[in-house]
Amino acid sequence: MVKQEDRVIVYAHGNDWDGVRSRQRYLVEALSHYVPIIFLDGNWDKKGQVTIREIAPNITVVRGLAKPMVQLKLRNMEMFSYLWGWWHSRWIRKKYRKILFFDAENWLRPYRFIPHDVLVFDCIDPCFDRSPQVLADFEDREQAILKQAAAVFATADTLYASAKRYNANVTLLNNACAPEDYAPELLQAALKPAWWPENGKPVAAYLGSVDWRFDIAATERAALDHPEVQFILAGNLIAEVADKCSGLLALPNVTVPGKVSVEDGRYLLAHCAIGLIPFIPGEMNDAINPVKMYAYAYLGKPIVGTAVHELATRPEIADTGTEPAAFSAAVGRALLRSHSPLEADKLKAFAAANTWDKRAEQAWVVLEKLFI
Repeated sequence: MVKQEDRVIVYAHGNDWDGVRSRQRYLVEALSHYVPIIFLDGNWDKKGQVTIREIAPNITVVRGLAKPMVQLKLRNMEMFSYLWGWWHSRWIRKKYRKILFFDAENWLRPYRFIPHDVLVFDCIDPCFDRSPQVLADFEDREQAILKQAAAVFATADTLYASAKRYNANVTLLNNACAPEDYAPELLQAALKPAWWPENGKPVAAYLGSVDWRFDIAATERAALDHPEVQFILAGNLIAEVADKCSGLLALPNVTVPGKVSVEDGRYLLAHCAIGLIPFIPGEMNDAINPVKMYAYAYLGKPIVGTAVHELATRPEIADTGTEPAAFSAAVGRALLRSHSPLEADKLKAFAAANTWDKRAEQAWVVLEKLFI
């Protein structure tokens, strides 16, 4: 086996390290307890310049390495990425004997340009653009990396099943909760937002974008059926669906503050009665393991969703409806359970068993074998 000090994971997704915290950062931070991580940031500090900084024990963030690769790809000059990647990653090979490239996206695929010994793929999301050509191109790239990878992780059951068609070594690695994001001192420090309704009604919260995935009909039906509840939909309202939301937005018990700060999001989840996940049922949304499910559970908030696969297969923590009337009825049941300490304890126990530290422990069982 390669000595501990001689092994490293190079992790690429395209996100900025300092951007919105997501699976990529949570998993990297948890895995850094086992092995050094080099995180390829999607941006740069100065155009044309690669910067390397150690931001925590065992975590090094490299900025400016991936950004030019994106620009070269957009200009159909991808061949130059090989030279760029090799030149600016030489220090990694000098420092480490065994390099595991952990790729979490399938568009740029920088593993093609940076020398490494082992490839691992994190299959996180389906293709959100369902137009035929875009979907076909996505699937071609996905199949290529699945066939090359020594191991694959998948966030959801349907992604796991799809990946297994092309790779025998696939592990289901769901999303998880980050307890540190909702530490008591952070919740106490979160001030009431200016947009918070003052009517005293119990709040049904949705934290996320209102986009093409969002089930407008189910949410509108629930808001109409439950005037005693304030529905707060906190996140970007995408222009393409704004017109379809006109009826929903006109309801007096619906608040749509737009994109909210991290602090406002904490306040919302801490003070809501129930958490909503109204995604339109179908193949695309069946492949999403919602991170917000774990956040709602961690705070003991009953979860109501449409009958997408990742919710419908967890009836112990999520009450789902197959159509708008059933979703609305589930909202009513959840409101009753929101007063139950036993319900809150059950949800918190689920979250405690599904933290990012637990996910890293699962992942390391697979990854450690690849360093032999």
